[in-house]
This record gives sequence, structure tokens and C-alpha cells, in this order.
Amino acid sequence: MRNTLSIFLLSAVLLVPTTALAQNEAKTDSVPSTREERNRNVMLNASNDREPRKISIGLPAQFASDIFEDGLPVSELYWPVMPYTTWRSGLSHATNSLMSLSESALQYGKLGYIVSSSTRHAGEEFQGLTKYSFNHFGKQQVDINLTGPIAQGWGYTLSSYQSFDPGSNHLDAINLQDRMQVYKVGLNKRWAEDRGETSLLYQYSTSTTFTDGNGPFYYNGADGSVDKFEDFVLGRDQYLPNYNTFFCIDINTNKWIEKNLEKANKDHAHQLTYNLRYQWENGTEFTFGSKLKDAQQLTATYNIAGIFKVDAADGYTYEDGTPYVGYVQNRHARMPRGKERSWMTSTQLTGKAGQNLQHAWRVGLNEWFSYQDMSYNTGLTPHEVKENPKKLLNNGERMTAFNSGADYYRGHENKLALYASDDWTVTSRLWLSLGARLEWQKLHGKGAFAYLPDGTLFEPANIRQPGFNLVDGVINNFSGNWLNPSFTFNGRYRIVGGLGLQGEYVYVHQRPNMQDYAGCNLPNESAVESNILRGGIYYNNNWIQLTSQVFHISQTNYKQRSQFTNPKDQRETVTIAILYDVGTIGWTTDAVVTPFKGFNFHGLLTLQNPQYKKFTFQPIFSDGPGQFYDFNNKNVTAMSKMIVELDPSYQLDKWRFWLSFRYQSKQYINKTNTLYFKGRWETFGGVDYTLNKNVTFSFNVVNILNQKGASGNIGAADLATDVEAYQHHYLMAGSFIRPFTMELSASLKF
Repeated sequence: MRNTLSIFLLSAVLLVPTTALAQNEAKTDSVPSTREERNRNVMLNASNDREPRKISIGLPAQFASDIFEDGLPVSELYWPVMPYTTWRSGLSHATNSLMSLSESALQYGKLGYIVSSSTRHAGEEFQGLTKYSFNHFGKQQVDINLTGPIAQGWGYTLSSYQSFDPGSNHLDAINLQDRMQVYKVGLNKRWAEDRGETSLLYQYSTSTTFTDGNGPFYYNGADGSVDKFEDFVLGRDQYLPNYNTFFCIDINTNKWIEKNLEKANKDHAHQLTYNLRYQWENGTEFTFGSKLKDAQQLTATYNIAGIFKVDAADGYTYEDGTPYVGYVQNRHARMPRGKERSWMTSTQLTGKAGQNLQHAWRVGLNEWFSYQDMSYNTGLTPHEVKENPKKLLNNGERMTAFNSGADYYRGHENKLALYASDDWTVTSRLWLSLGARLEWQKLHGKGAFAYLPDGTLFEPANIRQPGFNLVDGVINNFSGNWLNPSFTFNGRYRIVGGLGLQGEYVYVHQRPNMQDYAGCNLPNESAVESNILRGGIYYNNNWIQLTSQVFHISQTNYKQRSQFTNPKDQRETVTIAILYDVGTIGWTTDAVVTPFKGFNFHGLLTLQNPQYKKFTFQPIFSDGPGQFYDFNNKNVTAMSKMIVELDPSYQLDKWRFWLSFRYQSKQYINKTNTLYFKGRWETFGGVDYTLNKNVTFSFNVVNILNQKGASGNIGAADLATDVEAYQHHYLMAGSFIRPFTMELSASLKF
């Protein structure tokens, strides 16, 4: 009831300005940029503080966030070397922004919000920036950037970013759950009254990241709520045995690997980036950027699998041989080892044309090459279900089902893309923008495939079953050669004053990337086509900026390898490659209000209905074909129908007070839409105090309401239609958001 009332009041607040248009004719028409998304607090991530948060666009989220730095992708692909393992937001960056959907389609050939950052360069005077922060769980972070002149337009930049994070649920297996180091050194040269600049930047980064954001709880399917399991506190208590040594069987050699956990989670990367910018006196500007990257990612994780109950006859024991009876938590032990060697270059020319310079045009070129190498070892290991659990053995074995979920691929991918856009001020009332990207994608590599895209078995030696390895397996070749077009259109028409109409259309065409060839199924190479069409009204004056739009988003051929449990025998799980479409219709209203000096309020309300389309399949288990399932028009799992963002702030002399609240309505757990997690709030807040022009102090709080944000899936229930067993106090394990956290930081400029 309380959530319903708050949503109703918010809707009223966001709709009030649209009823007052006749009384408040705008004096000016502030036209927002279509290349940047504002007011989204992308670095406030409730899950962790290492990477930007994923902003929902009405399509299922995919892996890590995409990030650009100095006009180039941090990683050309999010796997095997994920972007946040070599990038952290800090003082080395002069700017951080969020690309709009149209801009992401043109610059990257992808539909989604992308963080874009730029390196801080030297000016005419020395400048030092430092920031030290810590939280009450023991995390410490030190960030330093130094820039200064050398001679005759030359300057330097030096940066060091250090993070020491033991986590909120201190683990016995590792002292620091996140130990990140980033070092940068660069030179830049300015000339022609700063119209020209060139820079060379070297970066070395290394990180050790091993976290376990999981815990057990009781799930109540009747209302989507969760209850505490025994005395276990999500976010504070440890739910991982002391796995200080990781062991597995290497799929390349079929030999045992036993490695210290810290050394098994070691990433490092070397990067060399060159940038050139020159602007002629008529305003035409040329930019060029090129980056060489050599990175290696070593990761060892223990992802949660299912919970089940055993008795003495099932053969589970403690390490000393004592029989174990009770609940068992299975863990998917995973050890991917990946390499990325890439050379990415982008260049762009921008200018204005026309009698009154009403055309703002640009032409750009991307040439991105990457070599990737990935070996993914897996296994299954059990432990108790309790706080500080002990390891268990299964019939005397520490780990079973070796490499039954293994991945492997090696190869190269090249993308050559040409893009262009024109922003046309047709009249004082009408503005249009048109953009297009044509990408040539070519890839070639080696994998270990057993099945064709339609499920036909052609290489039995590559079936992922316990004991799979490449010594006994067969290496297959794969290749791809495609053209991927993307288009964008934006239009805005001012009716009167600050009131007008606006619309946008974005189309993105994609084909499989290298990581799609990692498993035992050759991927379906059908084009993935993403579309977004939205339109509505805008209203701007000196105290409000408001947009209200309806939208439709769709994506075809969404590819996923999922595990499904046999409804007749929950001990059996099969991995199936599935293919489906997604469609979303919705309405969003976004407002920025500044009613009086010092106060700023941003509010966002989104109503959407993401649904599966063209999604039917019939799983085959050991006892034969299962039920035929039709998930058409079922709601997409782990996606909310309602999203709310509230961001008020107030500046009073040297003080700034701010809050950020986000609400996500209920999310379905299973594809039959019979179980769900109820909605939750993600809350942040802080106080900044500027002592003088050189010293600032900040006090921030994460998860003010101390909500658990428990989420996860019940594999056994994904195909379930009879969910009586999950209605009350069903024991499961899942993830949680960051617990209530207090952070204090001090920034010094010298």
C-alpha cells in the first residue's frame, strides 16, 4: 500500500507541469542534446561500486556495461576481458557522460546506454587532485592525478588509482575482495591557440577481484517476499567456505590445476593510446584515436547452483569423513582464462554547412581488430547451508562434473565501420537529425562444437559431459562475414514557446560475436535486429525541462544458453540453446525541476511491458521429450514493469545535500510467470561540504532503507506450472544488493 501511494503521488508530480502549459509559456526553448543522456547517476550502482549500473531500456540486460574512453571502447567486447577490469571512474578523467541510444547505435553499432569518459590533460598551470575515501566496512580508496606544463605547449599527466576493499561480508578465502590498481602516464602537446592537441597515454592496470554476493533465505511465492534463514544476515554474513585454493581440470591438457585463489583471480592489462584533435578557424574539427591493448584475465568463481536435502545414503560427508545430513548448496566452480590483444582506431570529421550553417555534419570511421583466446574450466562442489559453511565431499570427491559446462574459443574479429550524421535546423521551429552506420564484420576462429544450431549432433566427442577435454575432443573452425547497418532519426518541432513535439527511431543490426562461439552449439547466425520508436511532447522554460513519450522496443533472435530442470526429476538439468524475440511497449515521463535557487529535482517514471515473442520449445530429458512450452506474451524474467527515479538536491552556500531513490516493481523468477520477487527501492544520499576552493568533504550513504534486494532464480521452477511447493518458506540462495554503507571522502586540489 505504501509503495502504491508513493507511485501515485510521483505520477501526479510528474504530470502536473503538463496541465500548466497554458499558464507558463516558455521564454526560451532549451533544446537538449540528442547525443547524451543526462541525470541518470550511472555510477550509483546498488550491486557494486566497481562498474556503471545497467540502465534498463526494456530489453534483457546483457553482461557487463559497455564503456568508452577517449573515443574508443575500453574493451571491443565485454568478454573475455570485461571493461571494468581495466577501467575505473576517477580523477584521471576530465569528463564522464552517458551516450544516448542514437549515439550508441552510431558510435558502437549497439542499442544501449554507454558510459563515455575522457582523460584529463595538462593545461598551462600545474594542477594536483587527490581523493581519499573509506567506508565503515574497511574499504579504502586513494586516487591521485597530477598535470602540468613542460615547455612550449607540452604537458604531462600522471595518475594512480588504488582500491582496497575487503567487502561487507568479509571472506576467509581472501583478504581483499577487490584490489584494483590503475597507473597512467601521458604527454600532450597543444598548438594553434589550443585548436590543436595531440596526446600519448600509457596505462597499466591490474586487479584481483573475488566476491561472493550470495546468501540463503526463505522465499515466499505467495507474495514475492523473503524471510531470514536462521540468523543469516544478507550482505553481512559469509556464505562461502574457505576455498583458499582453487582446483580444476584444464580442458587443454586434461591435467589437474591447483592454484592459490588470489593468484587465480589476477587480471592485468597494458594499453597505449594516441589521440589527435585539430580545429580549423572555420570550426571544422578532425579527431583521431588509436589504442593498442594487451590484456589477460584470470578468474576463479564459485557461482551458486541449487539447494537440496540429503540423507546418509546420498554419500555426502565432511572433509574428515563424518557423514553429513541436511541441506546442501552446490556451487558451479568456474575458471575462465582469457586473453585480448586488440588494435582499435577511430577517426571523425565534424563541421557545419549551409547558407546559415544550419547543417551540423560529421563523418566517422572505425577500424577495430581484436584477437581473443578463452578456456573455461568448470566443476561442481558442495558445502553446508549456513553461515560460515564447511566444505563437503560428494562420495569422497571435492569436485565433480568436471568441465560439463566448459567453454573454448580462439580467434580474431575485425570490424570496419563508416558512420555519418547530419543535424539540420530546418527552421526556427523544426530540427531534424539523421544518422547511419554501415559495419563490415569479419571473424574467424576455432572452437569445440558438438551440435548444429538446430540441435543436430555432428561431433559426439565435443558433448559437454563430465570429463570433457580438448585432448580427446575435436577442434572445429568457424567464420563469419557480414554487413551490419544501423540507422537513427531524431526530430523536434516547437509548437509555441517551450512546448513542442519530438520523436526518435533507432535501428541496429547485429550478428554473432566471438563469445557466441564458446559453447558446444554452433550459434544461430541469424541477424539480431533491434528497434526503438518513441515520441511525445517536451516543455522547457526557466524552471522545468520535461519530456513525456510513448515507446516501442523490440529485438529479434535473442540467443541464450539456459539450464532447465526436468519437472519430473529435479536431479536432472540440461543445457539448451534457445532463441526468441522480445517486445516492449511503454510510456516514460522525465522532468528536471528547479523551482527556486539552489534546489534541483529530477524525476523519472517508466511504465513498460517487456514480453517474450516467438518463444516456443520442447526440452528433451533422459526420460524423453518433455512438455511443449509456449512462452509467447509471457513477461521477461528479471525485468520490472515500473521504474521510478527520484533525485532531489539542494545547494546552500558551502553545503550540498542530495538523495537518489530508485524503485523497481516486481520481477518474475520463472518463464511461466508463476513466481516473482516483489518490488524494491535502491536508495542513496549524501552531504558535500566545500571548505574552500581546494578542499571538499563528502559523506555518503548507500542503501539508506537497508533493503536486502534479494533476487535470483529457482532453476527447478523455471518450467513449473504447479508452484505449491514454493509458496511459503522455500529455502533458496540468491544475490543481494549492497547493504547499508556509510562512506566518507576528502578531496584536495593543489
